[in-house]
Amino acid sequence: MISDHSVRVFFSMNNPQCYGVRATVDEDTTAIRITVFEGTLPGAPAECAALAANASLLLATHDPIGARSIIPG
Repeated sequence: MISDHSVRVFFSMNNPQCYGVRATVDEDTTAIRITVFEGTLPGAPAECAALAANASLLLATHDPIGARSIIPG
């Protein structure tokens, strides 16, 4: 948790020259569910070196995080 309305998630992803990521944040009164999606970038090379890259995203919540659980979606 970075602040009352933001959390940073860390994950591994494929080669960032070929793949991009986005995340969704779904909230209710007891939990915040974060889902990270990875997909091929438009115009990415047909062949891409396989590698694992460490990455993170800073995500905002609508309501304060408070005592809610943060769980994978």
